[in-house]
Amino acid sequence: MRLEILILSLAITVPALAKGKKAAKPAAESSGKKSAPNPKALADLAGKFKWGMSPGDINKVISDQINAKYQELITKETDVYTQDNLRKQRDEEIAKVKDSFIKFDGQKSGWDVSLVDKEFGHRNGESMMVFWEKDQRRFLFFYNDKLYKQFIAFNAEHPAFQNKTFDDFAKLIEKRFGPAEMKFANLRTKDEQTLDHLEWAPSGDDELWAIDQSQFYGNFCLVLKQRSVSAQLTKTRGAGNKTGGNALIDSVTTRDKVEGDPNSDIVDQITGTKPKGAPKAQ
Repeated sequence: MRLEILILSLAITVPALAKGKKAAKPAAESSGKKSAPNPKALADLAGKFKWGMSPGDINKVISDQINAKYQELITKETDVYTQDNLRKQRDEEIAKVKDSFIKFDGQKSGWDVSLVDKEFGHRNGESMMVFWEKDQRRFLFFYNDKLYKQFIAFNAEHPAFQNKTFDDFAKLIEKRFGPAEMKFANLRTKDEQTLDHLEWAPSGDDELWAIDQSQFYGNFCLVLKQRSVSAQLTKTRGAGNKTGGNALIDSVTTRDKVEGDPNSDIVDQITGTKPKGAPKAQ
């Protein structure tokens, strides 16, 4: 199902904050203004992935999307050799998603020091699968083999977000999902804080956050989670359920040879733009 694209202008005048610049907490804007996310926007963000789906269910949904994308390319192609190469790329892309599945059973992996290192615990029935879409990477998290969270990472260097701060991104994302509450992180001094993430009011069992990972990993992120399961995991994760690690994974710099399902491009939904001639990430 083709996702709705909203026409939003990036020419909106917003007060830009330099990356890393300290900001005093504006009390009038930090509480009491959040609302539940726009239902249509939330449904578009979730896509075909539903809470409770198993890794096998997710793999089938993604495989079907990849098959449909490549079938269209193969049908349009008249050269037999190129068709064979497309089929090979299709099979490799499907295998890549399947092979990305990992159970967090205590064994060290690169994910323990990464963009998503705070999103899971070890020895707790948790697991994850990763899927590249057009301009973002989608991390799908499971608890006891049931989907309960999606973590979507956008490259802050994407033309739509280039030279934008998280403050800019926050204003832009609220145009699509509605007002959110700003949450601040403490800096070295008690009277200074910096904008850390946005929280929307719960929508049923859904909860949505926007997170700033631009300084360390070059990403703006959205996190959609099942509240009931997430709350349960927060209580059950022990202090010793994390492994150590020294590997640093840049989880959003390697692109597939063929772009993902164009209907899954959340960047275009947020900005309403499809930049022409945009350089591909390497």
